[in-house]
Amino acid sequence: MNIIKGLMLKDMLIFKFYKKNYIFSFITFIILIFITSFYRNMIITGTVLLLLMFGMNSISTFSFDENSDSNKYLLSLPINRKEMVISKYLFAFLTSFITLIIGLFTTTLLTILATKELPIIDNFNYIYIIFTAVTLLICSDIPCIYKWGVEKGRMQSIIVPIFVIIILGSIVLFLMLIFPNLYTFITSNLFYKYIPLIAIILNIIFYYISYLISCKIFNNTDL
Repeated sequence: MNIIKGLMLKDMLIFKFYKKNYIFSFITFIILIFITSFYRNMIITGTVLLLLMFGMNSISTFSFDENSDSNKYLLSLPINRKEMVISKYLFAFLTSFITLIIGLFTTTLLTILATKELPIIDNFNYIYIIFTAVTLLICSDIPCIYKWGVEKGRMQSIIVPIFVIIILGSIVLFLMLIFPNLYTFITSNLFYKYIPLIAIILNIIFYYISYLISCKIFNNTDL
């Protein structure tokens, strides 16, 4: 476990090379949210925007690893490939989750300062959906990067979510054609009532499947 913590700390320190960009982006985000915070759902919208802006920044650590050829050095130490892959996924999850918490806190605080009122958050469903969507993007990015490298892998990873969405959409469309009342039943009785549970299950599935794929690819990769 100490090895995984050390690898995650290494990735965290990489962020200092991009701190000026992050600070500028975050200040721009704060100004934008403060100006628009009088809208009722700006907390949700602001949190989603921040999650999309910063939630996937963990992927940038792969660029540093590739440019510095650090994987060869790490494997010369008492570190195995499985630990390296686990650290990447834990770091990716923590980055997106912490960004989510910061987004909720920041947008709530800015709304209070701007409106002098305690905001009412009436729908978290968008946050669950966007967080799961970001998870899907992360979990499609990482195996592709392990397979093709950072530049080509990021291009290839765009295809994976699209492919998954097309397949799932086709299945749903086919079922709706067979069962016309299925959409109403799912949305009214299942989806909106159990979306937190559905989001948790999907996040676990995405991370687990992606982790297994990445481990298999990385174990068969010559460095």
